[in-house]
Amino acid sequence: MTGPVAALLGAVATMLPPGLRVVGLTVVAPGLSFQQAPMRARVALAVGLAVAIAPVAFDGSKVPESPLQYVGLCLCELLIGLALGFVASALLEALRFGGEVLDLQIGLHAGQLYDPTSGSHSGILSTGWYMLALLLFVTIDGHHSLLRGLSASFAIVPVGQVTVDPDLWTLAGDLGTSVLTLGLRVAGPVMAALLLADLAFGLVARAVPQINVFLVGIPAKIAIGLAVAAIGAPLLLANVARISELMARGLDAMLAGLGG
Repeated sequence: MTGPVAALLGAVATMLPPGLRVVGLTVVAPGLSFQQAPMRARVALAVGLAVAIAPVAFDGSKVPESPLQYVGLCLCELLIGLALGFVASALLEALRFGGEVLDLQIGLHAGQLYDPTSGSHSGILSTGWYMLALLLFVTIDGHHSLLRGLSASFAIVPVGQVTVDPDLWTLAGDLGTSVLTLGLRVAGPVMAALLLADLAFGLVARAVPQINVFLVGIPAKIAIGLAVAAIGAPLLLANVARISELMARGLDAMLAGLGG
């Protein structure tokens, strides 16, 4: 094997483990894993970030000589990247969850739309809120903070030096609680308005039995729900800022658990 080829293979073998951590995060992270983007663009983004971060993150001094150990190292780094991206995306999914709850309460769940961010069918409000939240997340440079955190993760959890803390299970539970809390916090005002509307329609049905409450109530609930959701839309900015703060805390906690 000639010298240039051997040097190239050695460089690739050195950059591959940290590069897989970068690729793992870009596969699932919000703002970086847009499903409707061309595959070539997403691959170019992942490879470009890996090439930019990997050389300064790992010097190759601890590359295993055994092929089996090397494959294990690559898989471990890929899982770390996927875990970091999952923490970031799960918190933003809270807005989709809140929208799904409202779609069910208002009666819009039957009219599902194709959601390009998830590649599946979602409700009208859940799709709209998630797209708006993603736009706000990019506007406040949340994706830049995510990439800075990814770069700093190599200092906290060096390549090949992962120590899993049992408290990570607690982090998983706290993450699920945060998603539910944020989703209900976003959907709370509309749910309260719909509850009051149901009580009002119930009183009307008792006072004037001749009125077909269902015929009037269904379009009225849709109008009330959409109106309150539109009025409360500016509050999404505060919720996205809260999500970014919780995202930073969650990533710090995960890296602390992986770094021992």
